[in-house]
Amino acid sequence: MKIERIEVFNFRKLRRARLDMSGKQTLLVGANNSGKTSAMKALRKFLKDRGGIDTRDVTASNWIDIEQVASAWTQETEADLNPLLDKLPFLDVWMHAENSELHHVAHLIPTLTWTGGYLGVRLRLEPKKGVDIKAGYLAARQATEELKPGGTLDNGFALWPRDFREFLDKHLKDLFQLNAHLLDPDNFATSGEVVPPPLPALSEGIGANPFAGLIHIREINAQRGFADAGDGNHDDGELVHTDSRKMASQIQTYFRKHIDPETNPTLNDVKALMAIHDAEATFNDRLKDGFANAIKELEELGYPGGLNNPKLLIATQIKPVDGLNHPAAVQYDISGNTSGINLPESYNGLGFQNLISMVFQLMRFRDDWMQVGKFKSQVVTPEDKGIEPLQLVLVEEPEAHLHVQVQQVFMAKAHKVLRNHEDLEKEDSAFTTQLVVSTHSGHIAHAAAFEELRYFKRDLPSPGVVPTTTVANMTGLFGADTETHRFVTRYLLSTHFDLFFADAIIVIEGAAERILLPLLIRHHYPDLAAAYLSFLELGGSHAHRMRPLIEALELPTLIITDLDAATKVKKVVKNGERNVWESARPRSGAAQETTNHALKTWLPEMAEVDKLMVAPPNTLCHTDATQTIAVSFQTPQVVTLGEETQTITPSTFEDALVLTNPEAVKDAAKTDLACLMTRDFGEYIDAVSTPEDLATALFERLANKPEKAAFALDLLYIKDIKALRAPPYIDSGLTWLAGKLKGGVGAI
Repeated sequence: MKIERIEVFNFRKLRRARLDMSGKQTLLVGANNSGKTSAMKALRKFLKDRGGIDTRDVTASNWIDIEQVASAWTQETEADLNPLLDKLPFLDVWMHAENSELHHVAHLIPTLTWTGGYLGVRLRLEPKKGVDIKAGYLAARQATEELKPGGTLDNGFALWPRDFREFLDKHLKDLFQLNAHLLDPDNFATSGEVVPPPLPALSEGIGANPFAGLIHIREINAQRGFADAGDGNHDDGELVHTDSRKMASQIQTYFRKHIDPETNPTLNDVKALMAIHDAEATFNDRLKDGFANAIKELEELGYPGGLNNPKLLIATQIKPVDGLNHPAAVQYDISGNTSGINLPESYNGLGFQNLISMVFQLMRFRDDWMQVGKFKSQVVTPEDKGIEPLQLVLVEEPEAHLHVQVQQVFMAKAHKVLRNHEDLEKEDSAFTTQLVVSTHSGHIAHAAAFEELRYFKRDLPSPGVVPTTTVANMTGLFGADTETHRFVTRYLLSTHFDLFFADAIIVIEGAAERILLPLLIRHHYPDLAAAYLSFLELGGSHAHRMRPLIEALELPTLIITDLDAATKVKKVVKNGERNVWESARPRSGAAQETTNHALKTWLPEMAEVDKLMVAPPNTLCHTDATQTIAVSFQTPQVVTLGEETQTITPSTFEDALVLTNPEAVKDAAKTDLACLMTRDFGEYIDAVSTPEDLATALFERLANKPEKAAFALDLLYIKDIKALRAPPYIDSGLTWLAGKLKGGVGAI
């Protein structure tokens, strides 16, 4: 048994979001403010807390429709609440169970003909029994109208409630409750648009907690409350410890549930309790003797005293858990030997505290679920053990305070910790554990399988429309193309996963662009400099392999690539002569074609260099202005050298950069550490007389052992780095990308 899918509707940014669940662990990734927190809050409020939903949880854009529904209510007409309920938050849970698990899910099967497969449950807000929402709202509005017609005072102050939302701000929890409804398994959609399936006719619901005894839900939220040693308030010189002792409090909880000798004591427990009793008696004798004079002095004052007043006694009661209720209950041995130098937990680093605390909580979740030790569940299930067959664990932003390596270790081990029990490690275990983790860390994502990622992507809204989020499932993204899947996953594993958290993606050719583009953006493109950009370094022959992933992410993406012009020439081979494409300087009318696979097969799907150079730029990059992906390659640019001005089409990023910044390149060539190619470029600029001659010299030099990365590094030495400008084809691409991030349609 497992949860197959969770669909969230009308909850914060998630107006319609589908979250397909992996069998073991599912990672929620995406840029800031993309909806990951909304998803975790929805899972918590619908499944764990089973309530706590308020008006702020309703998708903001829905209030227009909700107000229209409420404004149509009158005293004379009967209100149809279904349009209202369709706009309030609800959540669909789709599970998959075998026929052999019928005893677990008997209350969820929709028909007696069910023999295994999907089961659907909808949790939604509904009016409480006996509550007339329409009557309550109209009465509140009428009272306002009687007090002041129109509801607005002369100074503009409006009486409550001004609208239905303001009415629900105060009464939502009083008027609504969660109720569960069964869904028709035939309505489980394998793909396509996220649309809520209809409820069966006359469905009355089965209560707010249909998963009691079925799903064991636990959570580690993002606010874990750690503090450094010394944090806290001081009172008369004593440190008042706060919630920072998270490990100690967790250990106390674990102790009470699984170890406490006062619960069903064993022979060993009796020995411990007898020792505590002896210690308590000895300590009480000492207290009686120590406080004797003080109590006698109080009695001489007349209180307490007399026949009717109680006598004052000082006594202690030692509970086993008391030994763990102090700041040094959890300590760390920092000596590394037998000298026993220990420090309390608050004196350790926040990262170490966080890691140990989270792992310990996972262990506690597992042992609570499996009823390890003395803990016995109060939940009654069809099995004698009373153990739910499915555990769902939610972990929010585990990367807090953790170093990169530790983040990856945690993610790789978390699910294993949750399964480290003899009844869970078996291949045929009847118990299932599903872990859901939300994260902002590319290193956490790096440690998970690609198929376990769920990407939260922000929809690009129209002006004035509140943005919402959809979820992209990385499973099956590449279809049957195993070669592309292998390339992409291995590439990401060998580089980074930060593109899942970026505002935009820039695909580049090589090291020179990777070194200089961030510098150019910082000094000349302030809107891009303020954004989170992910650079993917891919040659033109491989950029198209990322196409399924980039198109699925729907992030504004600029592909900066080379024109890669080639001319067909005859070559002598073993079997005679044959025509081959040989690299050439881009020229019009030379029957050239590009060898760049991205240009030929992706954008703009053109091979002829003449068409690539003369077609309107906007048609090269996307089919319409709403597209989020554009390609930028070398196009004709005006170059001035001395008194000569000509139109030149560069062949690479490096020669385009030289043609755009000849003075900066000459400056870089003068440094003592300049590489040979940089010095050659400097000499060409001084030696040739026309831009055409310079372009030819640059092309020939770049074909002969180019030192592209070294050339880019040399440019970092120039005196005025802000004088360095992006070549025109890159400038137009970056300008388009900046426009996309600002919400415009962009143009190249």
